[in-house]
This record gives sequence, C-alpha cells and structure tokens, in this order.
Amino acid sequence: MKKILFALMCLFPLALFADGVELPKAPKCWTVPAVFTADEEVTFYYDLTDVGFQEGVDLYLWAWQPTEPDAGHGGNSSDFAKLEYVGNNIYKKTMVPTQYFNSDVSKFEDDAWPGFWQRLKTKDGSMWSGVFAAPDSRSEFKEFKKSGDGIRFFSGKKDKGFTDKFTLDEPLTVVFNPDVYKLGEKTLTELAKDADFVEFAAHSGLNDWTVQQTLDVWRPAVLAKTGLKKLSNGLYVWNVGVPSEYYAYNPQDAGQADKPTILADPDEKAAFQLENMTYLIIKVIKDAAGANQWGVNSGDQKQKAGTATPYPDPVFSYFPTRLSSKDILTLTREYNERTAGDLKYTIVAGTKMITGTMPGVRDKREATLDLNKELQGVEASELKVTVKDQHDKTVVTSTIPLVVAD
Repeated sequence: MKKILFALMCLFPLALFADGVELPKAPKCWTVPAVFTADEEVTFYYDLTDVGFQEGVDLYLWAWQPTEPDAGHGGNSSDFAKLEYVGNNIYKKTMVPTQYFNSDVSKFEDDAWPGFWQRLKTKDGSMWSGVFAAPDSRSEFKEFKKSGDGIRFFSGKKDKGFTDKFTLDEPLTVVFNPDVYKLGEKTLTELAKDADFVEFAAHSGLNDWTVQQTLDVWRPAVLAKTGLKKLSNGLYVWNVGVPSEYYAYNPQDAGQADKPTILADPDEKAAFQLENMTYLIIKVIKDAAGANQWGVNSGDQKQKAGTATPYPDPVFSYFPTRLSSKDILTLTREYNERTAGDLKYTIVAGTKMITGTMPGVRDKREATLDLNKELQGVEASELKVTVKDQHDKTVVTSTIPLVVAD
C-alpha cells in the first residue's frame, strides 16, 4: 500500500489541485544531449502542439522529483522556472538537474527514482498541462555498459526510440566505454594515465569529409567543442548535439568569428543530402614544449546516416466528392502547420454564410455539416469554402460544385 501511495504522489503532486484549467494533453519532450547524466548541462525541449496553450504564451516548469524546486508557487511561478520560447510551438529549459533540484547525482541514478515528472503551466496557474515524465538516461547507460560495446551512437528522441542511423536535425550523442574502446593497442582508460595525456577529441566530417569539423588541437574553442567528456558514471561522451548545427561552423582563435560551412546557409542545408559521417578519435598530448599535438588515433571510422522523414505538406479534402445540398459534408485538413491551431471555416452558398471550427490535432482537423439542414430554402450551385488558421491566415480556398440531388 505504501508503494502505491508513493507512486500516486509521484504522478499527482499537490499543485495538480490548484485552481486553473487542467489540459488533458501533455507536451512531447526530448533532450539535447540525447543521453545525459544529471550532473551535466542538458536542455529539455517541449513541443506544445495540440496541448492547448496559446502560442508563444509565457510558460513555466513545475517539477517534483526528486525535489520540488518551485514548491508553494503554483499560483505565481518563480522566474527561475520560466521556459524559453524557441518558436513554432516549441519551448526549452536548460539546466544542470543536480543544481536545479539541489540533489546529489546518485538520486537520479537510483532505480527507485520515479523520473523527471513534470507539468508546464502559465505563471498564475490558470492553465496546466497534463502530467508527463521527461526523459532520463539511466536505462541507456546501464544497457550500454552491459553490452560490452566500446562505442554507441544515440540518435533521435527517446520516446521514438534511439537509433545509430543519425540525421541532420535529430539530437546525437556518441558514448564510449573507456575500458573497452581502444586507440591502437590501449584502451582509453589506459591512455588517460599517460604523462603526456591532455584529453580525447573527435575529428569528423559529413559525406566523406565534404563538410568538416576540424580538429585544431591548438585552439581551445575547438577542443571545447570536439573533446570527449568523461561523465560521472565513468563513460565518455562526444556531444554532437544537433548535427546540422555542429557542422555549420568551425571555431577560430579567441576574438575571431567562427568560420561557416555550407550548412550555415539555409538553402545549402536544404539541398544537402546526408549520407554518412567519417570520424576518428585521437589522444591529444603535450609535447616537450608544452604545446598540444595529435597523438595516437583510431584511424578513419564511418557511420551511415539515416533518412529523415519530413512532415507531409498540408492536404485539404472533402467528402463526398460528388456533393448535393441534401448531403452531409465533411471537411478535412491533414498535416497542418505546427502553429495552425483549430481551423475556422467559412462556407458561402448563394446568400447563406456558414461558419464554424475544425477541431482535432495537427495530423487531422475535421468538421461535419448537415447541408440538408444548413441550406434549407437556399438556392446555390456551389460552395465557396475558406479555411483560416488561429492567426486568421487563409490556408484553404476551394470551390465545391453542387449537383442536383436524385
């Protein structure tokens, strides 16, 4: 019974019962890096499409595991809990979880920890999202250690399932087991004990080095970007982040602007056909003069890319396709823009104007009308249909001919 009560407390914090509208849906959430430990910086991204908040409204994080940082402020969220609006109905929150929750990293690695249970809310608590668990990486790290593998690519979003077939715009983190992964005849663990050791770093490029992230070991900004970081769980990570952003610029010396690649140009990026990544891992060493140099390395390795599935273009349709004034008409618009919201339709038939909304979700919004009722006593040979999004932007104009009913 105690375990059941504890689970219910994890799912339903006291703030749930604060005054305000409780939306039935929760955002989709993912992280950059794709996998992370709680004592490292991570950015949580939240897709609010179809959740029910007004687009771009200020939103705040309410979280309660392993602690409740904004306890007592359900009706007036603290500034530290505010999310940043990225655009296109996506928000983000960057934090080091151990600092945000004032908890030791061991709390987040314990199997008994129920996870990052959260809700999003307006500052005054007038609207709350549904309850959801943001992703953590305990299971991924544990399984990787047990696998005996030396390296693994974690690409994508946890709720969809990670894959090693990376794409340009999905999060990517590459994880190394230093007790297994070798450069030459030694593991990373062994090499890190050498007197000349500085750090490990990655030199990489896309499509057989067509677009490169250079590895100028003498440039601190380059090493900061390309270096492998040792986590508190003993594993090393190469945090690519989002590949299209990672490979868009090469850092230069202090005070100099980053040097752009073709991926920094939106048109070039749109035309870029990703095929693979070539990479090598090196041991950065100090020479006798104290300067950074390349040391032993893995040699060229290659990772195949995946195929990104673009969201389909919007499709408007009506049923039946042969329509009379005695029929029941269904208007459908599929694959809507992320910020379209509930659609509003206007139908003009002769002297009659019919208005309404097309509720639903982004994938499909729909409305049904009984024309026999709506057009009673109206003479019309066609329906002129206009559909607008929540911003009053016209997204559909269509003329539907009416046939004479049998």
